[in-house]
Amino acid sequence: MIDELGLTAADIGLLGTAFSLTYAFFQLPGGWLTDRLGAKPVYVMALGLWSIATALMAFGHHMWHFMVSRVLLGVFEAPVSPTSAKIVAEWFPPRERGAAVGVYDSGSKWGPAVAPPILTFLIMGFGWRAMFVILGVLGVIVAVGFWVFYRSPEHDRRVSAAELEHIRAREEDDNAPTGHIPWLKLFTKPQTWAMVLGFVAVVWTLNIFVTFLPLMLNDIYSVADAALGWYTAIPFAVGGIGGILGGWFTTKYSRMRDQLAPLVCKRQIAAIYGGALAVCSVLVGVTTGHFVLQLSAMSLALFFCGALSAVGWSIPADVVTGSRVASLGSIQNFGGYFAGSLSPWLTGVLVTTTDSYLVPFLLGAVVAVIAGIAYLLLLRAPIRVTSNSTETGNPTP
Repeated sequence: MIDELGLTAADIGLLGTAFSLTYAFFQLPGGWLTDRLGAKPVYVMALGLWSIATALMAFGHHMWHFMVSRVLLGVFEAPVSPTSAKIVAEWFPPRERGAAVGVYDSGSKWGPAVAPPILTFLIMGFGWRAMFVILGVLGVIVAVGFWVFYRSPEHDRRVSAAELEHIRAREEDDNAPTGHIPWLKLFTKPQTWAMVLGFVAVVWTLNIFVTFLPLMLNDIYSVADAALGWYTAIPFAVGGIGGILGGWFTTKYSRMRDQLAPLVCKRQIAAIYGGALAVCSVLVGVTTGHFVLQLSAMSLALFFCGALSAVGWSIPADVVTGSRVASLGSIQNFGGYFAGSLSPWLTGVLVTTTDSYLVPFLLGAVVAVIAGIAYLLLLRAPIRVTSNSTETGNPTP
C-alpha cells in the first residue's frame, strides 16, 4: 500500500495524527452522549459506523481519501472507550473493576498482536483493498451481535437480586464519590487533570508502536514481509498480557490493602506502572541494533503501557458517580489523545531528520515520568458533591 500510493514515514505519521486528533475531540460529545442515552445504543452506533469508515478506506486512491477515512474513523470510534468504562461501572463494584477493565482494555493490544499476521495473510491473498472491506463487514456483524445479546444488570434475567446488590454496593462509603457534578466543572478538578496527564503516557506510547513498529523492524532489521506480521505481534501480545495482569494486580492490591480506599490503591499502582514504562522506553531507544534486546524492550514497554491503561480506565468510576463516569472517562481519553496525537507526527519528523528512533523513545520516557507524578500528586480523593452543591475532594489519609 505504501509503495503503491507513494507514502512516506511523515505521511504515515500524519494519518495517525489525523485520527488521534479527531478521536480526541469527539471523546467529549461521545462521553456526554453515553451518559445521556445509555451505553448500549451508543456502543452499537459507534461500532457500526466505525466499521463502515474502515471499509471506506478500500476505495482510497490519494492521500486525502485516507485522511477523510481516518477522520471518520476517529469520530465514530471515540465513544467506545468511555462507554466501555461505563459498562464496567454498571457491572462491577469498585474493588473488582481493575481486573474487569484489564480484560476488555487488553483488546486494544491483542488487536495489534493478532492483526498483523491475519492482515498480512489477507493482503497477500486478496489485496489491501479487500482487507478493509472484510474488516468493515466483520465490525458490523459484531455491532449487531452486541445489540442482540447485551443487557444491563437490571435487565439481565441471569442476575440474581443478591448479585445486583453486590454490584451496587459502595465500598469505603466515606471516600466514595457522591452527587452530580456539572459537566464543565469536571475540567476544574485536579483529579481530572491527573487522569489526563496519566493517560497521555498511555496514548503517546501506544501511538508510536501502532504507527511505527512494523516500519522500525523493516527499516532497522530488514525483516521480510512474510515474517513482519509475526514479529510485530509479539510486543502487542505482551501488551495484552500486561493489561490483564496489570488489572488483576490492581484488584489484588486493592483487596490486600482493604484499609485504604480503592482510589488510593489505584493511584499508587498507576505511579509504579508509569515509572516502569519510563524505564522500558529508555531501553527501547538505547538497544537499537540489537534485535532480540530491542524486541524484548518493546514488549516490556507495551506490557506496562497496557497495565497503566487498565488501571487508568478503572479510575473514573472511583472519582465520580455513575451519571458522570462516561463523561469523565471521555475527558481523560480526550486529553490523552489530544496530546498523544503529536507522537506519530513528531516521531515521523524526528526519524526523518535524525535517521534514529532514540530521541522519540527518550521523549516518551519523560512523558511517562510526568504521568506517574501526576497520579501521585493530583489524584488524592474522589469528587463529592454535597447537598448544597459544593464539591469537595480532600486528600485521603
